[in-house]
Amino acid sequence: MRDGGAWRVEIGRKLWLSLHRYVGLVAGAVFVIIGLSGSILAFRAEIDEWLNQELKTVSLPAEGRGSYRPLDEIIARSKAAAPENGTAVFMHFPKSATGYFDVIYSATAAPGESGERHADRIYQVFVNPYDAAVIGQRLIVDPENRFSEPFTNIITHLHYTLLQGEIGETVVGFVGLFLFVSVASGVYLWWPRNGKWRQAFTIKRGASGERLVLDLHKATGVYVAVVVLVMAFSGVYIIFMPQVSALVGLFSSVSAHRIPDDMRSEPAAGRAPIGAEAAVAIVDRLFPTGQLMSLGLPHDPTGVYVVGKRADDEVGRSEPARRVAVDQFSGRILKIQDPHDYTAGERFLEWQYPLHTGEAFGDLGRAFICVFGLVPALLYTTGVARWLQKRRMRRANRIGATAAGP
Repeated sequence: MRDGGAWRVEIGRKLWLSLHRYVGLVAGAVFVIIGLSGSILAFRAEIDEWLNQELKTVSLPAEGRGSYRPLDEIIARSKAAAPENGTAVFMHFPKSATGYFDVIYSATAAPGESGERHADRIYQVFVNPYDAAVIGQRLIVDPENRFSEPFTNIITHLHYTLLQGEIGETVVGFVGLFLFVSVASGVYLWWPRNGKWRQAFTIKRGASGERLVLDLHKATGVYVAVVVLVMAFSGVYIIFMPQVSALVGLFSSVSAHRIPDDMRSEPAAGRAPIGAEAAVAIVDRLFPTGQLMSLGLPHDPTGVYVVGKRADDEVGRSEPARRVAVDQFSGRILKIQDPHDYTAGERFLEWQYPLHTGEAFGDLGRAFICVFGLVPALLYTTGVARWLQKRRMRRANRIGATAAGP
């Protein structure tokens, strides 16, 4: 007869095993989709450029790299390719000598037959920085038909929403939460209670197929456990940003130095807007060093310019954290968002997206994320294979017991 302690350990292990199995079977399938799509998105910009070379190729002038045309001219020329009801709301700056300006337009969709209002479509107009010639235009966000968007945008929707809109986004968020349970239960089941740590971290050579599957699942799982937790948390933050921010805000402010969405310019009082070029010049004087990356454009009389000029030591690479809000009429600086002034909470949240994409560690980090995206498929395949092996073993034992008779 077993003692009570051993019995409780065995029952507890069975419960953890059941939890790990069923969470893995359901959430794991979604995790595979998230992982594989994440592998593609690790090099999203490069893939998009390769697929759209006719839009994203700029030739240097014959005399070599010259100066860019004024921003206000770039914006004005882009309107020729913009949708008729489009409003310029944002622009990205060239990232290299052969880069381009792209101006983002929001176009109000026509109401449906019953008068319901549809979400705006978003267009991207590409402009040569040296002569302000329009290179081309494309639709990048279409809430009514995601498959009309660029390939990398479709993969992004697959990654974050499973192409199922808000419901899919919520499902992905909860899968991220379930991954914490899966990792915790997996580590508990892996933990070597016999003290054989070396065996727990290795795959046995010359083992049977069944043992190889088990060792591969356990060893891979424990080696990537910490990375899975980091990716799960950062993903949950991206999906449930208001909720996670509120949680972090209990310990440290997460908005003290952020530019709020409701920033407004003073009344025009007969004044004309200062223009994009002047707004950027104001920020250049404030921050002489860094890389100009983006410009939010005022699209009504209360809007502001938001100039994004990335500091050289920022953790994020794709979008600037350092941004400055400028009144469109007076040119007055309304708010400075500088990561050097961030609170602990703001800095913690600043790291989440760059960690999720790998860009926090440059191209090497993105390459790691690209490879890591294959791991969920390996874990799911070996986990399902192990589950099927045990089912076959139990079935064989039942058949054997029946054949043996009473």
